[in-house]
Amino acid sequence: MESTPDPDGITTTALLNCLRREVGQVGPDGTIRLPRTGVLLRARQGRWLSDPEIFTGSWHSLPWHELAVLITKELGDPPVGFLDEIAGSRSAIAAILGARPAPPADLYQRSEQALVAGHRYHPAPKGRGGLPAAQWLPYSPEVHASFSLVHLEGSFVDDGDVLLPAGVLPAHPWQLSLLGLSGEVADHPVWPTSSVRTVYDPAADLFYKFSLDVQITNDVRRLWAHDLRWIPPLARVLRPVFDDIASACPGTAFLIDRGYRTSPENFEGLAVVVRDGVRRHALPGVTPLLAAGISEGFEGNPLDGLSSAEALRWFRRYVSVVVPPVLHAFFAHGVVMECHLQNVLVGVDPAGMPVQVFYRDHEGMRLLPRHAALLSEVDRQGSARGVSEAKGWERLQYCLVVNHLMEIAGAVLQRHPGLDVWSQARAVFAEFGSFSLLSSLLESPHVPAKANLLLRWTRAEGAASRYVDCPNPLYRP
Repeated sequence: MESTPDPDGITTTALLNCLRREVGQVGPDGTIRLPRTGVLLRARQGRWLSDPEIFTGSWHSLPWHELAVLITKELGDPPVGFLDEIAGSRSAIAAILGARPAPPADLYQRSEQALVAGHRYHPAPKGRGGLPAAQWLPYSPEVHASFSLVHLEGSFVDDGDVLLPAGVLPAHPWQLSLLGLSGEVADHPVWPTSSVRTVYDPAADLFYKFSLDVQITNDVRRLWAHDLRWIPPLARVLRPVFDDIASACPGTAFLIDRGYRTSPENFEGLAVVVRDGVRRHALPGVTPLLAAGISEGFEGNPLDGLSSAEALRWFRRYVSVVVPPVLHAFFAHGVVMECHLQNVLVGVDPAGMPVQVFYRDHEGMRLLPRHAALLSEVDRQGSARGVSEAKGWERLQYCLVVNHLMEIAGAVLQRHPGLDVWSQARAVFAEFGSFSLLSSLLESPHVPAKANLLLRWTRAEGAASRYVDCPNPLYRP
């Protein structure tokens, strides 16, 4: 369903999306006026904006690099390296497209490794720390990489049930090269998931999340000590919560972060988090697919080839599978799930219909004040994980509605323009129960959207949040 991707177009779209959502004043004709400089832009409308033009007495096309400079003039005082990050992301996209082979046979792997464009609302979605492509392409999910880990031997630090052989620490070869270390290469391949630093081991049916001392989008992807120490106590709290959610919402599974192992001499740099694999939780006949892959598109996408009526049923089923567990976690257990597109897998039956959902990466979850005892324990370690109900609900609306459902709906509407998908989603939310926060969501003309460009401008940490108003697709006047 996608047109042939090109690095200039992908880069331009990301910048335009950020400008429209976070900065510009959008006119009834779809034009975007930048309030500080007064510049007037227009772009080709569609699922995502493209082909920008600037008005200087008449309309002229605006290349991506001139659009990036225009952003610095509008916002002023750019963060160090901002333009270089955008250029680096564009170069990375070009390298990925130039090296991308035929897709793998495994449909799940295809969905995980489909994200050539990355985050459509981030100014540098494919930044790789400015490193040359030769260093990172061998480990890049977008080129369907597969490689062997390196095993280090010695005495290591464990916390949790890591399911690893004693005296062995698996390590990512890219991270080892960054640290100037080496070890014995393991004898079977793994492949990288969409997050780059997390790999899937099909033989063990486990995921391994590694430290990676490279900036990808907002962050240097190191496993910081305070985050590592949060994982085991959080898992102890979440296991009974997950059991209850799975009971209340059959077909729900959680890929728990079981614990971590690391080297006492290089605690953060060599850390690995071990996560449950997906196949041990999949129902018979179910194929897991990454939600972000369904949004982006890949060969074998279950959305392809559906009639309008079938697509509407598919979307209603998708929302019915994904949304209730997230709401139950929040209202029944005070757990704010980070249910964005790259943290959710959807299991489809042989006909391609959603029947199961898998949630992962619980490090990013937040807890409401009812978890005061655990929060007190982990906050002493320098990790602020608690949020008020209002802040937690704000975060959840962004992850679930804006980052996730709006993109899945966009993929459906791209194939079937004019389909009334949002009445289906609204019905699922309304049927969940009578909660004032749910009512306020359905009655509000806006939902919060994370402002990735403005966060980058203020030099915020990657985990920081800043939100702007986004039109609420669930709202019916």
